[in-house]
Amino acid sequence: MEAFSVRTGDFVLASSKDSKLSESYGGGAIQTILKTALENKYVDKVLSFQEKKTRYDLSPVIIEQPDQIDSLPLSQFSVYHVSGANNIPKYLQQNLKGAGKIAIVAKPCDVRALVELAKRRQINLDELVVLGEECYGKISPKKVKKTLDEEQLDTSKVAYERIKGNTYSTIVEGENRSYTLGETLDLEGSCKRCAEREPTISDISFLVIEENDKTRTLIHINSEKGLKLLELASAKLNLDRANEEILKHRNREMEQLRDKAEKYKTEQFKIFDKNSEKDRYSYFKKLLENCRKCGMCIKACPICICVDCSVIKKRKEIDPVFYFLLRMGHMGECCVNCGNCDSVCNFLEPGPSLIFHRLGELSKSALNYEPGKNVNESPPRTKKTIKKS
Repeated sequence: MEAFSVRTGDFVLASSKDSKLSESYGGGAIQTILKTALENKYVDKVLSFQEKKTRYDLSPVIIEQPDQIDSLPLSQFSVYHVSGANNIPKYLQQNLKGAGKIAIVAKPCDVRALVELAKRRQINLDELVVLGEECYGKISPKKVKKTLDEEQLDTSKVAYERIKGNTYSTIVEGENRSYTLGETLDLEGSCKRCAEREPTISDISFLVIEENDKTRTLIHINSEKGLKLLELASAKLNLDRANEEILKHRNREMEQLRDKAEKYKTEQFKIFDKNSEKDRYSYFKKLLENCRKCGMCIKACPICICVDCSVIKKRKEIDPVFYFLLRMGHMGECCVNCGNCDSVCNFLEPGPSLIFHRLGELSKSALNYEPGKNVNESPPRTKKTIKKS
C-alpha cells in the first residue's frame, strides 16, 4: 500500500472496487462514499431519491441501511432528479428536522435552496454532509419518455441516461441513443438560464467524466467533512490524482456552460424590457392574468415554508396579479431558479420561474446580494494521508 496524501482543495478521480458498482454511473464512487459513511456511522441517514413506478418518476427516500445504497438510481441524477412539490430541500425541511447527521446528494439549485432555508433557521447546515454535483442541467422526464415511446423503444429497458454539453444520451437494450439538445429534447428553461453550475457550498463536489468508454467521478474536496468522507471510503475506492489536462477540460466546460447560460438569460430577460414603464406593466399584467391561483407553485417552491400560508388561504378572494405580487413580495429576493414551479404550472407561458428569476435578480442587485456569502467561509487547507492499493 502506498501513501496517497490529499487535503482540502484537492481533486481526485475515483471509482468503486466493487465490480457491480464500478459499472454504474461514475464508476460507483458516490454510492461507495455514501455506503461507507453509513457503515462507519459517520452519518445517520442518507437523503437521496428512488424510482416510483418507473425511472421517469423519482421521489425522495431516506436510507439508513448501507445495502440500500447499491440500488440508488444515480445515473438519473444528472438528467431528471427530484422536482415539483416533492423536492429534496423541502422534504428535508418538512420531515427531517433534528433527525441526526444526514448526507444529501444535491444539485447546485438544491444547495442554494438549502442556504436560503438555513438563513430562515429551517435547517442546520452543520448537521448536513453535502455531496454537490457540478451540473449540466436537467431535462423533463415526461418529454424523454414521450420521445422514446414515439420511437417505439421499450422504456422499461433503459439502463442509463446522461446530459453532457449539448447532448442527451441514453442506453436502451444495450444500444446508445443520443439526441442534440434544442431539437427533439431540451434542457428545462431554468437550467438554460442558470450560470451557477457549481454548488455554492458542499463538502465534496463531483462531476462524472468519461474515460476509455467508462465513467469515473472527479471529486473536489471542499471541507474537513469531505476529507473525512474520502478517508472512510478510500479502502473501497480506486483513487488517482486528477491531472492538469482533466482539470483544464473541466474548467473549460464549466466556463462554456456559464457563458452560454448568461447569453440565454440575457435574451430571455429582454421580453420584460419594454420601451416604457406603462408597456412593461401592461405586458406583466397580461401575463399574470393567466394565473389560476391553484397554489401549486407555492407547494413546489423549496423556500416557501410557512405552515399557515395567507396567500394560499386568501387566493380565491384576490385577483391573479395581486396573488402573484404577494408571492413576489414574500419570496422575490430569494428565488434560487430551480424551476420547480415550472414543473407544476400549466397556465403561465413563459413559466413563473422566468418571472421570479428576472425580478429576483433585480432585487439581489439592489441589495448587493452574493449567493453563499458568509454562509460557509473557506476552511484552511488540511492534509491527510489515505491508503491507495
